[in-house]
Amino acid sequence: MKRTLIGLALCFAASAHAQPERPASAVETASASLRDIAPSITATGQVQSRSGAEMAAGTSGPLAWVAEPGTAVKKGEVIARLDTGEIRLQRAEQGARLTRSEIALRQAERELERLRASGTAVSRYQLDQAENTRDLAKSDLDIARATLRQTDDRLARAEVRAPFAGVIAERLRREGEEINRGDVIARLQDTEHLELRLFLPLRHVRAIQPGSSVQVQLAPDRAVAGQVRAIVPVGDARTQSFEALIDLPQQEAGFAVGRSLQVVLPLESPQQKLAVPRDAVVIREDGLSVYVVRSGKAARVSVKTGSAQGEWVAIEGPVSPQEAVVVRGAETLHDGDPVKVIGEHRPGMAGQSKNKGLS
Repeated sequence: MKRTLIGLALCFAASAHAQPERPASAVETASASLRDIAPSITATGQVQSRSGAEMAAGTSGPLAWVAEPGTAVKKGEVIARLDTGEIRLQRAEQGARLTRSEIALRQAERELERLRASGTAVSRYQLDQAENTRDLAKSDLDIARATLRQTDDRLARAEVRAPFAGVIAERLRREGEEINRGDVIARLQDTEHLELRLFLPLRHVRAIQPGSSVQVQLAPDRAVAGQVRAIVPVGDARTQSFEALIDLPQQEAGFAVGRSLQVVLPLESPQQKLAVPRDAVVIREDGLSVYVVRSGKAARVSVKTGSAQGEWVAIEGPVSPQEAVVVRGAETLHDGDPVKVIGEHRPGMAGQSKNKGLS
């Protein structure tokens, strides 16, 4: 009996040694590194033009022409024109009245000179009457000239000109419509000088200052630098927020008026912290962890996460700089599992790696 039990034990031991080891899991890794990371908030803002105008008519009349939406115009270029037929007729009449006033003034001056030359043969009353007639003719001439200048101004205002270079964003009135002075005909937007307008929680009003550098997210893997141009420190009591204006780089082609973009704004000065790619952090019921590759095996290390910047997140835990952490393939790993590194993960490449074997 004793020999039988010993034999069974030896058989079980031999069977256990004969079982093959678990195959190595294919993973991608990235090196933990020290990075300058600052606490930040992410907000969504809307791109708007720094120069936008509602182009209104400067006078009344039928609308003869207006530029099409999307038309690019230069500063001073005509974008709408009113029919000036009636105004020109008025100008012709006023021009004739001006000529009559000039003739009347010359006649009054000649009459006054004739009476003065007559000496004592003319009474003082007659001279006063002649001087009054001359003065009235001179006033009539001034009125005629002022009226003509007003008409010339109406003619000039019949052409609506762009106050700055831009694009016709919207046409509100069409040819043939009767326009009153002050009616908006079109909307003009400057598409070269853009800014981002966003609203932030009031509790951060002291942390964000004009001149601060921010990251504007154009795509998941692409961001450009912006700068806080102005803070409007008047809060909205209903939304508990304040307004910030962000200058955008002019050379970028990814901005369009009305587009919504996410902005990452730092709340404090950057500090150097140990960071790993976000995808390296494994979330399980018992907490957060990362898998570090040590001697060909995955070592599970519990960590705490801190501030994030882009694809990188700061961690606290027993991980050293330059240690390889598993970024792809960590979800199914356990502590001590053998691993095979098939590629190096490159943050900012939208999940691409040097090796395409893991997908």
